[in-house]
Amino acid sequence: MLRTTVFAGVLALLAGCSSTNSTEVGVRTTLLGVLEPRGTQQIYSAGGVYFVMPFVSAWATLPINQQNLTMNANPNEGDRPVPDDVTFKTKDGNNVYIDVNVMWRVDPTKAGTVVSVVGQSVDEIKERIVRPMSRAVIRDAFNEITSEEYYQVTVKNRVAEEAREHLATAVAPYGVLIDMLQVQQHRFDPAYQAAINAQKQAEADVQKLVEQQKAMDQQKQSELEAKRSEWNKLTEEALGQAGRVRNEADGYYQMKTNAAKALLAQARAEAESTKKEAEALGKLGGDAYVKMQVAKLLAKKRFILVPAASASTMNVNKVMDYFIGKSADTP
Repeated sequence: MLRTTVFAGVLALLAGCSSTNSTEVGVRTTLLGVLEPRGTQQIYSAGGVYFVMPFVSAWATLPINQQNLTMNANPNEGDRPVPDDVTFKTKDGNNVYIDVNVMWRVDPTKAGTVVSVVGQSVDEIKERIVRPMSRAVIRDAFNEITSEEYYQVTVKNRVAEEAREHLATAVAPYGVLIDMLQVQQHRFDPAYQAAINAQKQAEADVQKLVEQQKAMDQQKQSELEAKRSEWNKLTEEALGQAGRVRNEADGYYQMKTNAAKALLAQARAEAESTKKEAEALGKLGGDAYVKMQVAKLLAKKRFILVPAASASTMNVNKVMDYFIGKSADTP
């Protein structure tokens, strides 16, 4: 009998032992209200072993590590085996389908609220709180932008962050924390997507033509620069040749000018000499000047005196006086 009682006590102790791993917390909830009011909850830290009286209290564990809610059009990539992307309508009336990933986790300080209000498993929390609130908040946030604005990365990121903040505020009372909200791939209705694709193709064609025009302009510019360089070279050569011709002409002109000046100076000197001779001839001493000129001329001549057959002697001085005197007297 004693052994049976001890064995039953050991079983009771073993049955009352509960534990948590490193990524979860424990929640004990009073059921009977014997030692404490019914519904009283206590949260136990991760990575411990705790004693919980069977039948008196209920025990539950909740993971506190990060969880992902993936809502994707591809069933192989989302949480559900069917297309699960989020649909919203833009301000200009177009339907947009987006893939979204929400990173969330349980708030350890509010684990009791999660257990009593939401659920005791990840799937329950995800399906009852995280999924429906995420889809509603995302729709409300992205309904405020146009289709054109959705293509602007800064606008899309801003709206996604606003949606995350609103979602975090909405689920906080239920003991859920939102770490990140990622908007991934998007799709429009087929007709509108076809129009967008056509517009993109047209823009690509225009851009291609613009690039071709730029390339042609660059080629023409290069050809123009080559022609300009050749023209500059020819111009420099022509200017150089013109400079050489001008220098030669200037030299020839200077030479002729100098020669003309020399001739003019010579002519002036001769004219001056002639003028002086004329003045000398007009004065009283003109006969002396004439004699002097005759003497100069005679000085340049060679005289040979040959005795005459009929004369035995010749008086040279008289001869000279004769020539000089006669020359002077000759009118």
